[in-house]
Amino acid sequence: MQSATLIHWLNQLTEPDTEKVKQATKQLQNLSLTNDFLLQLFHIFRSEQNDQIRILASVLLRRKISKSSTTVSKEVHETLKHLLLEQIQIETNQRIRKSLFELIGTIAKQDLQNEVIEKKKKSTKKSNKNETTGWKEYLHLCGTLVQSTDLKQLELGMCLFATLATYCGRFVLEHWPHTFNLITTMLKTRSSTVVCEQALIILTNLVKVLHQKHYVQTIVDLVPIANEAIQYLFVNLKAANTTNLLDFYEALLDCEVPNVIGTHLQSIISTCLQIALRNDESVLESVRYNALSILAEICRQKKKVLLKNQAILPPIIQALLQIISSTAIDSNTITDDDEDEPVVVAGANHVLEAMSYHLSPEKFVPLVISQVEPMLQSSVANERKAAYYVLSGIIDGCCDYINNNYLEPYMTALKLGLQDTHSDVSSAALLALGETCAVLEGEISKYSVQILPILMELMVKPENMQNHNLKVIRIYYAVEEIIGVLNDEHKNSLPEVLRVLFHVHASTTNTKVRELVLAVYPAIAIVMEDKFAPYLEPVITQLSPNLSQKPSTETLPVFCTSLNTLASLCRAVGTDHCKAILMQALDFSLNLYSEIDEPEFRSAVFALGGAASRVLKNELNPAHINKMTEHIFGSLRSLDWIEDVAATENRKLEWVDEEQIDTASNGISDAEGATGDEDNDEDGSDNDELADEGMTIENAHVEEKAAAIEALGDIVEHCMVAVWAHLKDIVEQIKNMLEFPNIQCAQNAVTAAGNLLISIHKMGTQTQIEHEKQLVQNESDRLLVELIPNLCTIINTSGSRSLAQVALDTIKSILEEVKIDMLKHVTLLEKIAHTVQKVLNYKTKCQQEDDDENEENGGGDSREQDGRDDAEYDAMLISTGGDLLPILTSIACAGKVSFLPGYLASIIPKLQKRLRHQASVSDRSFVIGVLAETVQNMNETLITPHLQSLFTMFYQYLLDDDEEVRTNACFGIGVLCAIANQQLLGQYETILSRLSQVLIKETNRRMIDNICSCLCRMMVVSTKHVPLGQVLPVLFQHLPLQEDFAEANSVFTCFNLLYEHHFTEIEPYLPKSIEMAASIIDHENVLPDAVLVIREFLRSIYMKHRDAFIQVMQTLNEPLRLIVTKHLQTS
Repeated sequence: MQSATLIHWLNQLTEPDTEKVKQATKQLQNLSLTNDFLLQLFHIFRSEQNDQIRILASVLLRRKISKSSTTVSKEVHETLKHLLLEQIQIETNQRIRKSLFELIGTIAKQDLQNEVIEKKKKSTKKSNKNETTGWKEYLHLCGTLVQSTDLKQLELGMCLFATLATYCGRFVLEHWPHTFNLITTMLKTRSSTVVCEQALIILTNLVKVLHQKHYVQTIVDLVPIANEAIQYLFVNLKAANTTNLLDFYEALLDCEVPNVIGTHLQSIISTCLQIALRNDESVLESVRYNALSILAEICRQKKKVLLKNQAILPPIIQALLQIISSTAIDSNTITDDDEDEPVVVAGANHVLEAMSYHLSPEKFVPLVISQVEPMLQSSVANERKAAYYVLSGIIDGCCDYINNNYLEPYMTALKLGLQDTHSDVSSAALLALGETCAVLEGEISKYSVQILPILMELMVKPENMQNHNLKVIRIYYAVEEIIGVLNDEHKNSLPEVLRVLFHVHASTTNTKVRELVLAVYPAIAIVMEDKFAPYLEPVITQLSPNLSQKPSTETLPVFCTSLNTLASLCRAVGTDHCKAILMQALDFSLNLYSEIDEPEFRSAVFALGGAASRVLKNELNPAHINKMTEHIFGSLRSLDWIEDVAATENRKLEWVDEEQIDTASNGISDAEGATGDEDNDEDGSDNDELADEGMTIENAHVEEKAAAIEALGDIVEHCMVAVWAHLKDIVEQIKNMLEFPNIQCAQNAVTAAGNLLISIHKMGTQTQIEHEKQLVQNESDRLLVELIPNLCTIINTSGSRSLAQVALDTIKSILEEVKIDMLKHVTLLEKIAHTVQKVLNYKTKCQQEDDDENEENGGGDSREQDGRDDAEYDAMLISTGGDLLPILTSIACAGKVSFLPGYLASIIPKLQKRLRHQASVSDRSFVIGVLAETVQNMNETLITPHLQSLFTMFYQYLLDDDEEVRTNACFGIGVLCAIANQQLLGQYETILSRLSQVLIKETNRRMIDNICSCLCRMMVVSTKHVPLGQVLPVLFQHLPLQEDFAEANSVFTCFNLLYEHHFTEIEPYLPKSIEMAASIIDHENVLPDAVLVIREFLRSIYMKHRDAFIQVMQTLNEPLRLIVTKHLQTS
């Protein structure tokens, strides 16, 4: 082969002409099959004058060596290695040297792999004298160069050593004592910035592959030295050369061996803060963001250390405020085509969010508020703006604590912020308001009276009607979210909001603003429900023009928004008022599906299809269902979401990377760096995890997949019969998406799995044809066995608390549907039970913290498990896990499964431990409530070992300050009396005394209802131990039930008993009893079982005391008489 021929085709690869590039690619592919191809490439690389050609030759060399290592002869391999090691010592061009180092790293990695293979082959022989010595050549050259007194030679040696550490870190680590001495010396002496930087790179890459604990102390000793070196390099390097200096901290945080950071955490935090605060040209924005990302990761991983050393927290919060306040954010110029905020502000928000999600709100929030309050009063607009950004950053993770302790001043501050004369400040306040309303509910509704008029005034300002910018986006975001928190008392303002929205939509000429208006309607429809019907026609009038013709590139966004709005409206108000436009839009969009290749469009179609299946159910056209499922499967199978360099390369020539051919003035950029991950390469595995840093998993294609799997979940829930033929594909796609590296996609897949299992089980119970019934039940059993272990695995191994929480909720829904049919799968039931136990013991992956303190304490689990330092998201996960306990107990108790007694003996004390001194209201309510519901599902045998501790707990919390806790305790003591049967009779006098004490001053209606039901349960167990003459007057004084209609069963069970066995005592109260029965029997919150009990009570009186019954009936109003008559006639 002539070098000139090869150079010709390499030159042609750089041409802008696509056809020429294709021709050159084909020719080079053919030439690559010749024996001397690699050596010819190296000859060009060494001798060619054109840098573009030289770098391209190096790219192809590395590709060919990497992909075809087994076909390269040993002679060629050794020749190339020696030529490279020679060339690196004489090369002066820095760009070419970079390529040379990467080539050396690639070949060195292969040499090591070959050595490992050779050693494995000879491991059974007594002697191993014929070892490959290739690896030693690199080390020998490195050793020679780093010992040189010539600075240039020393720098070259350190660069070569850094290359070996990057590509072959595990093997360099085997020479740790010498390497440790070298790194220590170079970081301390700092002969030059190059030497210092390369020493840091070596250390970073060795930490990445650190597995052995006996290296930990030496690494720990190097941390302060490396920290000083990083600070030195930031001062002495150009800003563009500092991009990777913080990789060392990331490696420490990612290290598999615990306690590597040790006692140096505070100095690392200090360095990161210094870098993040440098708001000048000496540090790149991306590097400042990286420093903040490391701080956020520290908050995630080192929660206990931060809480133990709380003095670390105020400087972090102060620095974040300073960063945000010193960064310009012009809300009037930023549009949705730009980033919402500068990258450094986003980084600061990530730190705040991480702190709020992972730190105890009792310890974190007061620190934040103490620094935010003065800034809210500041005369400097940027400081006020920063304060609102901080409030928006912490609210999601600390919403309960803020709601219980700071709501009034918090909402007052937001109101003042909305009215701030400085546009950036009011924009930040709008963001904080939207974020707050997105996570709070209940009492916050009352603030809408003051806030909604301000928002409506902002909407109708001319500049906000005609311009689309960040502030305008936030106005509509705040409106949408505050509407979602309105309770019945404050819904009367919604017609005025609609009038304003109609006015803006009619007045604006900006289609983006119209999109924002359309997006608010579903929120209003959800809150107004049927009362939204009169406004639906004008809304549909606004939507119809957007959905009547094929959208252009310019109109596609409003078309997609209209589809999403219509989907949400249909979910909110049903089909009576929008069935026609729903069917028309679905048919139209499905016909356009193949013509519009945009993920946003496909996402909107899936949203509409899912909504259609939810509201139309069996009325949905089977042809539409088939089209939808076909498109959903295509989307879920698509690989368009993969946007990293490696995926791009795989779609082109195996060894030619056209992405790295840059025909611009800068020539060819060799974009591919070393991965530094040679794990398992000797085993031939292909380590291409989807979660690699190079992988882009947050994009429109991923959002499309999330919409697709959500729509599939809707379809299997509501149209299972129609898609039964696709069951195999449905299960396959759901299982694939359960492992997808995006939280929203995985969450939607978990929900879809639950919908599938529930829907098929319902089919089995509803099908009347015997052979079909058996077929469906068999499929139901098979899928339970197949999918529930997957959900348990997600809970145990996912790093996301929110994903684990969704999986727990889904399993609960499945158990509530399947009930005792789960006893066919006791092994599965036990697996679920132990998964819940792991959650309550903080043993799942997403609950794990660093083991620094455990190591210091000699091992073991030193973490407090009483919830003392839990972040709110930690507590939510515990609560979600605990919520499965009642249904688990119900099923297991019915089947008398063997694991249940021991399981409860472990779980009940674990939950009671959370009732520590000063436990939060949410913790007290959760523990008391869950244990009360669990007791309700136990039997007398199971309850006996726990009777005294549960009685003491419920009895104590009858006096709690919080009404929900008191109510749960009252319910608990009632069901405990019922389940314990005769065992608690000796405590009845004590219980009655406490209930009487509480009832005297109790005003909460739900609590009063539960006191009534508790008294009724006690009478059912033993009327002898309840003084009826004293109790019944008090009971009927506080009846009827007004809020907790779930207690109707216990109340009327008692009435039936008293009527049959203690007629004289209850006779005076029969008129009121009949009236109460008539008033609640058809109430929507009365359970079906209770309806039967109430009906039995009415019939008994009618049959035995008809005259008295008719007399009472005549006192009732006409609707109640009709209700009673209907139930008397019901068979």
